[in-house]
Amino acid sequence: VMPYPTRIFRNLSGEEIEAYSNRFSSHLVDTVQRYQPQLIHSHHLWILTSLVKRLFPHIAVVASCHGSDLRQYDQCPHLRRQVGSGCQLLDAILTLSPEQKSQIVKQYRIPPDQIYVTGGGYDEAIFYGDSSPVNSKQTVILYAGKLSRAKGVPWLLKALIGLSQHTFHLHLVGGGSGKEYDACLREAEHLKNRVTVHGIISQQRLANLMRQSDVFVLPSLHEGLPLVVLEALACDCQVIATDLPGTRDIQQRLSCDNLVLVDKPLIRDIDATELVDERRFIEDLKAAITSWISDQSRASKNMINLEYYSWSKVFQRIEKIWFESTAR
Repeated sequence: VMPYPTRIFRNLSGEEIEAYSNRFSSHLVDTVQRYQPQLIHSHHLWILTSLVKRLFPHIAVVASCHGSDLRQYDQCPHLRRQVGSGCQLLDAILTLSPEQKSQIVKQYRIPPDQIYVTGGGYDEAIFYGDSSPVNSKQTVILYAGKLSRAKGVPWLLKALIGLSQHTFHLHLVGGGSGKEYDACLREAEHLKNRVTVHGIISQQRLANLMRQSDVFVLPSLHEGLPLVVLEALACDCQVIATDLPGTRDIQQRLSCDNLVLVDKPLIRDIDATELVDERRFIEDLKAAITSWISDQSRASKNMINLEYYSWSKVFQRIEKIWFESTAR
């Protein structure tokens, strides 16, 4: 659900896909003629990235995969040839995790030596920890992201509603639109004075909220490498997140106790985000949050080394690939 009128790619007709491609083609040709770039960095292994490489085979094209493109490729078999014809010619592909790289090799049939795991980077100038004492009166819980079913927000709220025996306060940060957003707000009302709904806020204000929070929860059902998890860890939060390739990669690379993963629920309908067993997901979230609240030994904030995921380090890895791609 986006905050503007949208269409689903798999429901577009052949004529609409052609119109979409033609409109971008004219703008791309004008832009390249004007700026004469040595390199183009595109995002998502999808129709537009494929189009860019087919239009400009003489220019180095590097593309970043974010995960949603892999789901589109899986759901739109009729577009795979169009997408693959250009993506297989890319000079380099940047991925968020080793598992994502393996998916690209399998789905797009692209040689692994064209694919680089660069990870994702957070802004260390904004997101950092401090030595402030933890609030001993109540557990401060934070969620930040779109208020939608795909982000798992309804089930997080249901889990918290069931924790009536614990003292906590939830900060709910993020925007949305439509019925899903309204449903999340209605669900949040059941928490009464135990929730503050902030809406969309600045990165600086989010970082301050993270530094004031004990636990950050991201119950998302789909993510590449969620930067918000890195940002929360950088601010010394304990993080509870769904077990996804990106969060698993963070946990394995950092080898820390600050990140607890909850089993991802089975999804019955990916478009409507209907779960096979939503009760189990709610109970798993509830158990993870309760475990943290009950374990007082976790109350002190632990510093971890996130240098690999800092934006400066990620940019160094990306810049190196840019230079290598233009030198070929």
